[in-house]
Amino acid sequence: MRMTRLVRAVIKGFKGLGRGLTIDLNGNTVIVGRSGSGKTSFMEALALLMQSRGEEWLVLEGNLLIIHEPEDLAYGLDPSETITIGVYYEVDEDGESLGRSTGLELSRGSVIGYHYSFRLSDYWVRQELYLNNELVAVVEKVGNEGFVRYPVNARLCMAPTHVMHEDAFITCDGDVSKKAYSLAFILRNMLKNKFYYLGEGRVCWWKRDYETTVDLPSNSVGSDGQYTVHQLSVIQTRPEYEGIYNELMGLVNELGIEGIKAGFTAPKRISGYIKVNGKWVPMFHAGLKMRSLLPILVQLILTPPGSVLLIDSVDLGLTYDELNALVDIIDRMARKVGYQVVMSSKVAPTGNVSVVNI
Repeated sequence: MRMTRLVRAVIKGFKGLGRGLTIDLNGNTVIVGRSGSGKTSFMEALALLMQSRGEEWLVLEGNLLIIHEPEDLAYGLDPSETITIGVYYEVDEDGESLGRSTGLELSRGSVIGYHYSFRLSDYWVRQELYLNNELVAVVEKVGNEGFVRYPVNARLCMAPTHVMHEDAFITCDGDVSKKAYSLAFILRNMLKNKFYYLGEGRVCWWKRDYETTVDLPSNSVGSDGQYTVHQLSVIQTRPEYEGIYNELMGLVNELGIEGIKAGFTAPKRISGYIKVNGKWVPMFHAGLKMRSLLPILVQLILTPPGSVLLIDSVDLGLTYDELNALVDIIDRMARKVGYQVVMSSKVAPTGNVSVVNI
């Protein structure tokens, strides 16, 4: 099975994480902390990096996260603060194959580490690549120029602003960046369509214009685009998703929801409904618990094998017993399909998932 795992994340200077945070992740994990501890900042930093993967610069308004003002990224809104987002991923079957295509033999389970650091005040950028915790290369943008700082000092052909992209490691002369180029190429392509994010603002909408295009499953269900109702309509009406729809109904019933459906109520307008206590009501009327649960359940069904799924505030609107029941379902589905889930919560659930306190 192609199983990409996020094994470590390093965040510093992003929003509420001025002090920095390094978290080692062991499979399905719940990050636990009080309000204001930085859980959402941690999740959003990873979402920002992953939606920018392969782009020439950070993508502030993407399909995972929308940040309107660049200054909002920096701790204390200080543009002179350095922001660092680092991820460490295990190499899977796709990574092995990609490595061979570049002439770099990587064993499955090897870990590629990547750090992207930047300042908004002068658009300074520094990127680092690691293999099994050993530093492989460091590149830096100073002004409009780019330089290799490690393993040698050399000039880059372009300023290294590309995010998680091999072009940031191309030197003008020689072959000093060949290994770094290969690792960045492997990481960028290995993670394609393997990262999904449900933010704290995922609460399910009642209505959606049908013009919205949703590719299943490449869009996160509960992103700021709020696709839940549209996703439901696709799953419910297309014959090829019949098995997925039946599985979704099974999960819904486990949590005391008798039924969900989405359909046209006006030309080009889809509305969602939920059945509780024998009555159908609009999703908008169903209460916070139900509206926060639905995007999670739909995403659990759609997330493909080998992916990493982040769920911020998994406890939103839930009692402690309801939280435990939901986390148990999440863990069970992730193990069954073969993907990794990283969640955040104010309180630690029981069960088999790993818990990290911050």
